[in-house]
Amino acid sequence: MLLQSEMIERFREMCGEDARLVSALMFGSFAVGEGDAFSDIEFALFVRDEVFDAFPQRAWLDAISPVAAYFADDFGHHTALFENGVRGEFHFMRASDVAVIESWRGYGWFPSLDAAVLLDRTGDLSRHAEVLVGGPPAREGAALVEALGLNLLNLMLLGANLLNRGEFARAWALLSTSHASLLKLIRLSEGATDHWPTPSRALERDLSPDAYSRYLTCTAGAQPNELFAAYRESWKWSRELFESVGGPLNVELPPSILNRVEALLP
Repeated sequence: MLLQSEMIERFREMCGEDARLVSALMFGSFAVGEGDAFSDIEFALFVRDEVFDAFPQRAWLDAISPVAAYFADDFGHHTALFENGVRGEFHFMRASDVAVIESWRGYGWFPSLDAAVLLDRTGDLSRHAEVLVGGPPAREGAALVEALGLNLLNLMLLGANLLNRGEFARAWALLSTSHASLLKLIRLSEGATDHWPTPSRALERDLSPDAYSRYLTCTAGAQPNELFAAYRESWKWSRELFESVGGPLNVELPPSILNRVEALLP
């Protein structure tokens, strides 16, 4: 059995034994059946309101497996780094806030309530989590494509400005950020949207070999010549995707900005 699977079972047992916990939900890789030896464990726990402020989060997790560090990360989550090398993301919330689970619609999902709900003393968690049951949400529509196109256009313009100014380290850091939108457009084009929230996830398997090989030409180190080449390839593919994905939906991007980026990335 995977180390993570053992921890999940221990987590389930502790939830059932602790009367301070009203409900608990597992999400992420293990909830959708994709967990492996390198995956995180991810949970939302709802604590009785009257004891929430005094609930000892780190000590509670320490009883699952010794914790090396527990902290608020850059994404607003609380992360546990366990001594055994497993990472965990935890959302401890008041029981009265359980309806927040519905706001995950369009981002998170799981195949069944049984796959995700580890504890539900009142039935409220299952009622709110029901909207997340099924397969990955459909990703489609002109509004979605326009938003992706505009965001990518904005970042390509910023990156091109940075390159021409000579801020190569900053342009290199921005390239992967811009690729989040590029990869989503590629996924739309390829019909491979299952891993939409983290578009680089399983990219090697999700894209066709030709698309993946082409994506590699859009990546680079921080050397100026490599960066210019990667930005040019990213931009060229972006233009093609705008036309193939957005054209049938009548999505148009500002010609003046398109021309400006074109001029900066000759």
